[in-house]
Amino acid sequence: MLEFSHPIDVSALRTTFAEQGLVILRGFAPLAEVALIRDAAMKALQARAEPLELEASLAYPGAPSSIDAQGGQTIRRLRGMVARSPVFMQWATHPRLLALLRPLLGERITLTQVHHNSLMTKQPSFSSDTLWHRDLRYWRFSQPQLVSCWLALGDENPENGGLGFIPASHHLTLPEAAFDAREFLLAEHPDAAPWIAKAQFPRLSAGDVVLFDARTFHAASRNSTEKTKYSLVMSYHASDNLPLKNSRSAAEPGVDC
Repeated sequence: MLEFSHPIDVSALRTTFAEQGLVILRGFAPLAEVALIRDAAMKALQARAEPLELEASLAYPGAPSSIDAQGGQTIRRLRGMVARSPVFMQWATHPRLLALLRPLLGERITLTQVHHNSLMTKQPSFSSDTLWHRDLRYWRFSQPQLVSCWLALGDENPENGGLGFIPASHHLTLPEAAFDAREFLLAEHPDAAPWIAKAQFPRLSAGDVVLFDARTFHAASRNSTEKTKYSLVMSYHASDNLPLKNSRSAAEPGVDC
């Protein structure tokens, strides 16, 4: 079982997370709170303040060919969300959320401001495909145990670019040949293909949350609907699991929770 609803059995959640590398929390965020977060997110998008990431800059499949092409200024994500509004900080440090993260990471946890801490968007016309990957490909910490919290701000599904996951893949060790130069999983590789066949693409509603291990493989297609998809994602680590010195992960101080 990957899905949990209120009241949440924390012991069962911890066991499932350890086994599967992800859990889904149905209706975890009240809709009134989601509305406040979404309103603040729309204002932040309209302001277009740095730091942000354009679809064209990443050049994933389906993205505009350049920042000067049609759709080239389409925002893929806004970074540094907790510094943009108290609304985002309040969500990221909410006691209800931290009460579930502590059993997974330890009593003292830290929100990283470098990785995720983002508003993710999938635009109908100019979004891209994100291939199978682990977030740890660019993250540098003493230990690989980090947990991301993905909050759906509306419906998410395979049609609009909702995330898919490969359960239990956080335990997986694959040869270097199973990855391309950008550390995306090669779907045709004989060691990777059986795992990709096990992928699940959950359908989420506003207020649903996915907690997933940074080592869990996940992917998302472009948005083929007529409505933009929005999600807020934060990542956490044990406070004594420090980012490696002089790495990108150490570029900004974390927020102790």
